[in-house]
Amino acid sequence: MAGILSKFGINVGLNAQNVHLIGAILAVLAVVGSVVGIVSPTPVGDELSSAMGIVHKTRQQPSDVEARNDLKNERQVKWSGYQVISPTQIRVFFPAGTETCYGYRAETSETATSVKVRVYEGNIPGSPDECILISSTSSMKVTLQSPLGARLLQNW
Repeated sequence: MAGILSKFGINVGLNAQNVHLIGAILAVLAVVGSVVGIVSPTPVGDELSSAMGIVHKTRQQPSDVEARNDLKNERQVKWSGYQVISPTQIRVFFPAGTETCYGYRAETSETATSVKVRVYEGNIPGSPDECILISSTSSMKVTLQSPLGARLLQNW
């Protein structure tokens, strides 16, 4: 450990107090790195995702659902990945319930530097009173007003 630190110009004798201090610093860096998406215990696609609303490109196979505007009891669903289909169209991936019960729609907010996408899940008209709790990954195509380009894409 002292050899590694000396490469950075830190001269520390290896006594018990210093070893504990170094261990604590490394533990804090690992936790902070995981939270901000610098370090991830498992790969999640072409890029790392983070807990700060930033999402990653993905190679998942699409299972597109059609957007609906007749949903009841809507709630927001966080989506986890995206694919660029064309300059003004993306596909977002999200957890979904059974199609006999739930439908989905997306909403966007665009600025010169970012694109925020919000996915909503709601009950479809005529859905059963009780639905089974099976979750799968679905996707939806979202059309943008302007090309995505280098703008930051995130959950809204």
